Amino acid sequence: MLQLLQSAAIALFLFDPVGARELFSLPDAELGRRFKRALVRVAGLATVLNIEQRSIREESAQRRNELAASRGKSTPARLVANAKLIHLSNFCAAIGFTPQRVNKEVAAGRIFTVDIDDERYFPAFFAVEQIRRKDLAKVVRTLGDLEGWNKWHFFTTPNSALDDLTPLQALFYGDRKQVLHAAAEFAER
Repeated sequence: MLQLLQSAAIALFLFDPVGARELFSLPDAELGRRFKRALVRVAGLATVLNIEQRSIREESAQRRNELAASRGKSTPARLVANAKLIHLSNFCAAIGFTPQRVNKEVAAGRIFTVDIDDERYFPAFFAVEQIRRKDLAKVVRTLGDLEGWNKWHFFTTPNSALDDLTPLQALFYGDRKQVLHAAAEFAER
């Protein structure tokens, strides 16, 4: 864990040394909250752009072989471990909502959850600032009463009607109408 934080600190300092020095003026708790929020947003963006962290990390030969053997198996545990699905407290911190507001958004059908072992998890892509929340909400509502995992599958699977982009990628690139049309077709199946 310490090595990960050290790597993040090095990357920050190399990328923006002035900004890194300004972080020293923040209280530790605030710095932690901001860092956690940034982690969730980056994980959400990685989901949107379908970036697999394991493809960009250097791994030992044995680890690469283990990953190759399990490639393509996006288990719920792996989605949680890669922060593509997150708990309520982290989700609230990332999007700046209270738990009450998040529950209201879920009840209104603007945000969805997936269940893992009787616990609710939230897709990190809802925290991606490059996708308009209104567009995401409209697509979620178009998917209607489908279960959360079916909605997850819709958002994260390449779609031939979207030139083999995932709906998240298409929304990222501004193709809201095509995604809404694809969502309506998906919901009818």
